[in-house]
Amino acid sequence: MAWVLGMGKFTAISLMLYAALSMQSAVAERFEVASLSSSDESALQDISYQTPTALQSSSLNRGFLEESDIAIGSILKSHHFRKVDYHNYNETHGGIYINVNTLSMGTYKNSADVQSTFITYNPNLYQAASFKVNLVAGVANGYERWQYAQGDYLPILGVSAQWRYLKTMLAPDSVAFGLEFPLN
Repeated sequence: MAWVLGMGKFTAISLMLYAALSMQSAVAERFEVASLSSSDESALQDISYQTPTALQSSSLNRGFLEESDIAIGSILKSHHFRKVDYHNYNETHGGIYINVNTLSMGTYKNSADVQSTFITYNPNLYQAASFKVNLVAGVANGYERWQYAQGDYLPILGVSAQWRYLKTMLAPDSVAFGLEFPLN
């Protein structure tokens, strides 16, 4: 991470986006179903019951932006559980982000009242009808001198829950609230 700190913010964010996209394509390749000849049809039937619904071959053969899950969201408010005397937390964020499949990227006015950009990987943990729970793991800039920051960059780790358009994310020291709307 130290070599990233010496780069410009745009270059660092571009590098993180490239790494996240590479990781997403590697995961998709891992679960691809190989083309089977007609003589191997019985083998396909034997493994089809083991394949989770989210990983069926029809969803794996799509391109990155073809038939993908695209949403736009906003980060509205937050609440910090631990108030530290030397921090006067901003809890109104005015953020916006785009979510494509399992990747999110956006910008917001962070808790230190500094404009931040972020990228996260959000694999699904649970989904039923209009409710879903995702893991959130990534990085955001604009957190110089924060306890867990590496230079200007703060790791993000939490769990998000969404019911219809209402979304919340629980992190170790805060909870954030927002809205997310599908675009396809």
